[in-house]
Amino acid sequence: MNYIIEISGGIGKHVMATAFIRWLNEKQPKKKIIVVSAYPDIFEYNPRIHRNLRLDQPYLFEDYIKGNDYRKGNPYELEEFYREKDKKHLMQLFPKAYRFNQICENPESEIYLTRGEEMDGRVYCEQYKPLITFQAVGGLPPGMMPGRNKVDSSQRDIPPQIANYIVQLLRQKGFNVLQLRNKVEPQIPGTLQIDIPFRNIMPIVKHAVAHIGIDSSWMHVAGCFKKSMLTFWGGTHKDNFGYNYNGSFHAFTKNAMHGRPYFAVHDRCALYPYKDKREGFEFDFSMRDVEKHINKFADFIQNKEGGKNVENNKGNPKKDIL
Repeated sequence: MNYIIEISGGIGKHVMATAFIRWLNEKQPKKKIIVVSAYPDIFEYNPRIHRNLRLDQPYLFEDYIKGNDYRKGNPYELEEFYREKDKKHLMQLFPKAYRFNQICENPESEIYLTRGEEMDGRVYCEQYKPLITFQAVGGLPPGMMPGRNKVDSSQRDIPPQIANYIVQLLRQKGFNVLQLRNKVEPQIPGTLQIDIPFRNIMPIVKHAVAHIGIDSSWMHVAGCFKKSMLTFWGGTHKDNFGYNYNGSFHAFTKNAMHGRPYFAVHDRCALYPYKDKREGFEFDFSMRDVEKHINKFADFIQNKEGGKNVENNKGNPKKDIL
């Protein structure tokens, strides 16, 4: 009997789910794993997966689910995610959410790229080096515009004036900035633009010198590749979603939430679980806060990269690509 694993939610959740597939394959190496998901691109070429299917796969029940062990789950609903007591990272909770009654103690997400994809990413990053990828808005459903109609915009997204300032600071330091955005999002002045599928942007993120942004899809892709990364946290928290390794920087402000305030949970415990005064809830970074974090992160990148490409590019950043 094979495992049929259904995965729903956003792209970031799918990236985190790759750690669960890895865990399951290592626990049950003789079992075939069939993944049914909203974003099959994340699981493409994964050798641990027998079949990689979409949620709208025709004849899904008759051809795949029938006679196999079909499982779906939602780690967001577990107390270990939204309560302070015994709090766990979301990646750790997938096995329990999918009725395996275990915790993944040391989760490692993984994305498999082809040699051609790797080469395309290297070529693009070489053309625009030193390149930083930047995501200011996240979790935007198809057809929705950023702003007041987006429920979590004030807690999660980087306001336009701050996003513009981040790009300005990076360009002054000699970096080229590739804005990663939905087509309906406004273009940030001074950024490079690219219109290719999500799958083809992943190798660019992998081979860029660094990534800056919020808790959203590209943070998880960058975290999977262990990229140098600066994350501005608002209504979510690194203990649940973040990545902790050398080169992963976290920016906070005053108060913190461990879960998004609009989560539908089974009790009121997670609605306002504030932490301490060092970490942020509303996205209320000042320009001075932003400059401090960017300077610290840029110094780290320049030391890591040797500073040569950055110094050579100061005052001569690449022109925008429309």
